[in-house]
Amino acid sequence: MDKLYHTHPYTKTFKALVTSCSKSTANHDDNAGILGNGDVYDVELENTAFYPESGGQPCDFGFIGSSQVINVYEDGYRVFHVCTEPLDVGGEYDAQINWARRYDHMQHHTAEHIISGIILKLHGADNVGFSVSDRHVTLDFNVELNKDDIVQIEDLANEAVFKNLPINVNYFDEAPDFHYRSKRELSGTIRIIKVDDYDVCACCGTHLATTGEVGLIRIESFQKYKSGSRLYLLCGYRALSDYRIKDENVAEISALLSSKPYEVAEYVKKLHEDRDALKEELLSAKYTIIDMQTEKFSSADKHIIFEENLTSEEMKRYITNLSEKTDTVAVFAGNDIDGYRYMITSRTLDLPVFIKNMNETLSGKGGGKGIAGGQVNATRQQLEAFFDN
Repeated sequence: MDKLYHTHPYTKTFKALVTSCSKSTANHDDNAGILGNGDVYDVELENTAFYPESGGQPCDFGFIGSSQVINVYEDGYRVFHVCTEPLDVGGEYDAQINWARRYDHMQHHTAEHIISGIILKLHGADNVGFSVSDRHVTLDFNVELNKDDIVQIEDLANEAVFKNLPINVNYFDEAPDFHYRSKRELSGTIRIIKVDDYDVCACCGTHLATTGEVGLIRIESFQKYKSGSRLYLLCGYRALSDYRIKDENVAEISALLSSKPYEVAEYVKKLHEDRDALKEELLSAKYTIIDMQTEKFSSADKHIIFEENLTSEEMKRYITNLSEKTDTVAVFAGNDIDGYRYMITSRTLDLPVFIKNMNETLSGKGGGKGIAGGQVNATRQQLEAFFDN
């Protein structure tokens, strides 16, 4: 079989001669979203331009005649096309690759080579994972990278794009005597992808002819992953789409804040600072009101407070103020429909036992020793009756 995706990766359409077709018995992911309960068929071709899923790169989609190709996979040296309709053995059909999908994969796979080669040179680290999803591409490396590292890697990767370097593909009957990246030991014919001085790697994926076609390499984010780092990559049309969405968001925020687009971050930071200052002022005012209210309370065996809206800090303020002159203080924040959050302290009750009984009786949960806290699904009347008993 002539694997056109290797020899002619820019093939979009071709004549497909069917050499075998049988009902598929394997379970296939419904990547195209059209399987339903219908049968699918494993089809072999004399030559194919459909790339089978391999090495982190997803398979191609498309059509062979009117039959939709929803998966392509390898079994040894054989390539099977999972089709929605049976095809005649010996029949020749017009085949068409979903080119937008393929080109996107070529852009990202080429970008992965550039970035992996740069990280190997700068940090001596290996690419230990590569996966293409509909949202982004993830790259895993066995080294911890920081923000400065990512900026440098991204700059160098885009430098390679701007140089518009040729991407060379060569085949070797045995392992060549120069260094190349590979995740495993190889035998037989070895396919080597070389991107100028940036990367040399054994790879079976599809790639661009020049680095300039990548368009733009953007490391959207990164995180610590296992003992190394995971990078989230966008390039080409995906990077352009991402930029447009974020630019529209910044423009909307800029209009709402009446600020310039490049100043929105500082403006929002100031809004947060102002909000925090107002929250402090509001809390101080609420403390003053609570202090004034609790000053009027006389000594008693117990005080039960019910209010609709109380923060945890405000509930604690009630507890602090009243626990000095009251044996048992219970503060409930909420209402009869949504339930109540509670905070309870007592010098006379066995609090853990009391809370356990209340939770069991009134569908509550929570606990504690000095000050118990939790929530309960009961009415005010039920709670007051429980305390009275």
